[in-house]
Amino acid sequence: MQKSGVLASMTIAQAILESGWGKSGLTVKGNALFGIKAGTSWTGAVYSGKTQECYDGVTFTTVTGLFRAYGSWAESVADHSDLLSCNARYKAVIGERDYKAACRAIAAAGYATDPKYADKLVQIIEAYALTAYDGAGSAVKPGGSNTTAGTTSPADAKGAGKMKASEFINKLQNIVDNYKTLYVMGCFGAPLTGANVSRYCTNHRYNKQAARTAMIRAAADKNPPVYGFDCVCLIKGVLWGWSGNAAKPYGGAAYASNGVPDLGADTMITKCSGVSADFSGIVPGEAVWLPGHIGVYIGGGKVIECSPAFKNCVQVTACLNIGAISGMNGRKWTKHGKLPYITYDTAGGAQDGAGSTTKPSGTTTTPAALAFAVGDVVRFTGNTHYTNAAAASGAVCKPGTAKVTALAKGAKHPYHLIKQPGGGSTVYGWVNAADVQAVGSGATAPKMRVGAKVKYSGPLYRDSNGGGQGKTVNGTYTVKYYYPGRKCGVHIDGLGWVPESGCAVIS
Repeated sequence: MQKSGVLASMTIAQAILESGWGKSGLTVKGNALFGIKAGTSWTGAVYSGKTQECYDGVTFTTVTGLFRAYGSWAESVADHSDLLSCNARYKAVIGERDYKAACRAIAAAGYATDPKYADKLVQIIEAYALTAYDGAGSAVKPGGSNTTAGTTSPADAKGAGKMKASEFINKLQNIVDNYKTLYVMGCFGAPLTGANVSRYCTNHRYNKQAARTAMIRAAADKNPPVYGFDCVCLIKGVLWGWSGNAAKPYGGAAYASNGVPDLGADTMITKCSGVSADFSGIVPGEAVWLPGHIGVYIGGGKVIECSPAFKNCVQVTACLNIGAISGMNGRKWTKHGKLPYITYDTAGGAQDGAGSTTKPSGTTTTPAALAFAVGDVVRFTGNTHYTNAAAASGAVCKPGTAKVTALAKGAKHPYHLIKQPGGGSTVYGWVNAADVQAVGSGATAPKMRVGAKVKYSGPLYRDSNGGGQGKTVNGTYTVKYYYPGRKCGVHIDGLGWVPESGCAVIS
């Protein structure tokens, strides 16, 4: 895929998903691997078939469509590359070397209506290590780790590691938010199912204690499964490519992979650079350590750790070296330092985004104008997210509640947000500070409805089915009519119909 600039991993994943591993009727009868619709500009063979579309982000509807057909799979692959490389709407996909960003970009450009399209592609890529096909110079190796060009080991990288700190924190937070976990000594993310249950009841004297064995057996064979971690194995599991794959013995992690050795907590801190007992300069992504235990600082005075204490799982706690957080468990740590396997792309020190803070000396400082910290749940009011904090152009997304997962103080788009379940948003990327607002306890994001105020930038259409494209507008409008589920189900200010996916509800 070097000629087209499209990542091979994403192309293969699309072929797998769209063709059902080559078994769909469209693929068998029309040699079509990618489910590309046959529009008026298509002069080749066509195949008529039923497909599922999701126009409102919730409900799937079965429709009959015309699809491009080919003489061979090779022709299908070539046409797919041409479609992406010659169509301006997919410009964010071309040349993108991060497979996750590429998948988000192609979904945001409207390749498919499935709201989980990007997530499905990423899952396929990670499950089958498809980044191995991306070739030399790829920014990603199997397991999802970023590599640093020109280095052969963490020591050669001179401080630049294999995974970005922002990605590292996102992966850890994802485990906290979306997976059930249990503290299991010596376990780096294995699902507690099948043979793993007896294995981890007997692998370590700690787990052989009657109380711990009972906990493991109580968590066994659940659906979805409970995953086991200990403190240092949480760090190693993520760096070894853990993806939550319940079909894999270790959740998708590959032992001692990606240049990260199997180290204990007390040894891992000795491999860190800038080790210090002064926590005033700590940055997100650093390891925090006390004898026999280790965690990761995520910003905002918070740590993600796996411990039998408190909640007995992977959890967020307060770093008491910085300060207590109301309603949150916490502990004091002995030292902190930068892991040699991480590239520290997150900005600032311990108080980043926390507002005005008082240091031990008693003097008050105010960090540069970032009102929110990593871990805060906020209201996202914009409609664009970006693949990096300095990106010139972004992709369309929906507003709603989201979580701050990384900061880039002073950058063009200083907050990295990830959508929250049930919050209405589809954001997953860097956003403008002006589009991030506080959300009160129990508050929800404004919903699309008649009378809502929305931001919209794009073409108007004659009808709610998307017929008769007209002039392009850009501004804030009032919703006059609303028909959820239709292709262009939002009517604004008497001007015309527009797609709901392009609207950001602001009130």
